[in-house]
Amino acid sequence: MRKLIRTLFSLQLDLRVRLFNILATVGILLSVYAGAVMLRGGEAMRACVCLCAAVFSVLLMLYARRSGKYERCYHISVAVIFFGLFTVLLVTGGVNGSLLLLPLLGVLFTVMLLKGLRGLLVACGEIFYYVAVLVLLTLRTQQHQGFSAVDMGLGFFVHCGALTVCIFSMMQLYDRQQKELEEANNALHELNRMKTEFLQDIKHEIRNPLHVISLGTDYVKSRIGAPGGAEEALGALDIIQNEAIRLGRMVNGMVELATMSDSPKNREKVDFAALLRHCAETARLQAEQSKNTLRVELAPDLPYVYAEAEQLERVPVNLLSNAVNATENGEIALEASVESNYITVRVRDTGEGIPPALLPRVFERGVSGKGGKGGKGYGLAICKTIVEAHGGEIKIKSGQGKGTAVTFTIPVYGGQSEGRA
Repeated sequence: MRKLIRTLFSLQLDLRVRLFNILATVGILLSVYAGAVMLRGGEAMRACVCLCAAVFSVLLMLYARRSGKYERCYHISVAVIFFGLFTVLLVTGGVNGSLLLLPLLGVLFTVMLLKGLRGLLVACGEIFYYVAVLVLLTLRTQQHQGFSAVDMGLGFFVHCGALTVCIFSMMQLYDRQQKELEEANNALHELNRMKTEFLQDIKHEIRNPLHVISLGTDYVKSRIGAPGGAEEALGALDIIQNEAIRLGRMVNGMVELATMSDSPKNREKVDFAALLRHCAETARLQAEQSKNTLRVELAPDLPYVYAEAEQLERVPVNLLSNAVNATENGEIALEASVESNYITVRVRDTGEGIPPALLPRVFERGVSGKGGKGGKGYGLAICKTIVEAHGGEIKIKSGQGKGTAVTFTIPVYGGQSEGRA
């Protein structure tokens, strides 16, 4: 019984679904009770009508529950029960206090079950219909001495009309609140999705500097006490320190990345050649650990760019890290040239390449070019976001077993900061 009650009247259900279930349940119970009373009183015809109504309500509830087509069941209830059954009960039972509640309930449930203007129009049609029925019954039976048919019809019309307007206004408010609640839930789902992506981006981004720090620490340990190892160890310590500083600023940068737009508010004139050389030196230790050769070819007098240096630095860092992870005993190249008003940067490797099926989707968030073999699929998505936010483009070419080349462009500096000042 408790399970049935939770199924039919749970607060998790839509309000109209609960109203429909309440109406059907009450109708079943009253119909069975009335049918039993009438059958015991010898009114077999009216008892049969009541029992048929109970069976109809049960079947309608089952149909609505299994098919989920509640809107259709609402219309069937209005047509069959409110217009049909209630009229039969009024005609066969006469105009008395208890039966006068039937048309009132019919109108109120109609305006609650049917949405919007349709519900109001159908309810108004019911009011006029029931007024006509009640007036005709009053004229025919003449049960109310000193109480005319006009008084009967007018009283029903006024009271029922007032209640209908009130209920309609309440249902309109309910529908508007439900819409606002749904919009708020959608916004929360979107914020939750963005939060998840943001945390995944952070996890991906901090992995590279932590790996460099770990390798650098191992390298320093290996050079301690070795002939000429002090100078090499100091160089590795400089790299570790720089990566630790970069890691400390990473979280704030990722917050900015999550809301990145084309706004240049945090951009400035950046020595792009120096930035690329720094990225190359950061990746060199990783490359040597994998027995790779790192080659850097930058065009002479490479122009400055207008960028947010911390954000832009992540692009070559991520691309070089991907190249190192995909290559062993091979070559990795970082190249930069100037074409028109753009600097073109290319990171090439001779590694394993990207499976052809994944290549068209590697810039999508969560799609790894490693085909699920260790990659999380966020590095290239982050690179694409940063490059496009700075007004550039990024492309990739790869062949399985033939290496990968990623090319991106960045506009050269054009005096933007002076113009902004």
